[in-house]
Amino acid sequence: MKALIVYAHPYEGSFNHFVLGRVEGLLASKGTETDLIDLNKDGFDPVMHGEDLRLFSKGDYHDRLAADYSARLLSSDELVLIFPVWWYGVPAIMKGFFDKVFLKGRVYDEVDHKLTGLLKIKKATILTTGNLDKAALSSLGDPIENILARGILGLVGIKDVAWIHCPRVHLEETRLEFLKKIDAHFAE
Repeated sequence: MKALIVYAHPYEGSFNHFVLGRVEGLLASKGTETDLIDLNKDGFDPVMHGEDLRLFSKGDYHDRLAADYSARLLSSDELVLIFPVWWYGVPAIMKGFFDKVFLKGRVYDEVDHKLTGLLKIKKATILTTGNLDKAALSSLGDPIENILARGILGLVGIKDVAWIHCPRVHLEETRLEFLKKIDAHFAE
């Protein structure tokens, strides 16, 4: 079993970075091999440039990191996404990851306007932090659940998606509750 972790936070002193270490430890304790994509540390450019778009419709990559990330996705059995919710959605660097890596013919195929996933990944976990709860996000259209979990991941064939959110990242009690939920989730 191999889990690909895609991490998007620029500050190594953040709670998100602590969560990353915790998840790596939990997966290792289960004997799961992990592969980490640290988008910020890698210097990933989330902007779709002209050269990227020129090759996009052919399912080819101009960005060498995007090509590498795609190969790593294809060799994984499980996906874990760790990021803060900024302005009610994913950070720009994570959005760019989906834009530039999830290409037709690589991550999914399309037949008769229906998308079919090409990944062997069937299970994903989304771990987010923020300063608002799921109810507030829901009142705004539930961007993580609807766009990321059901939309992007669901459309490429990842149907078993769990989302665990820390609603008040600045409060110790919500951090501890969040960590308990993560521990229980990865113990399954």
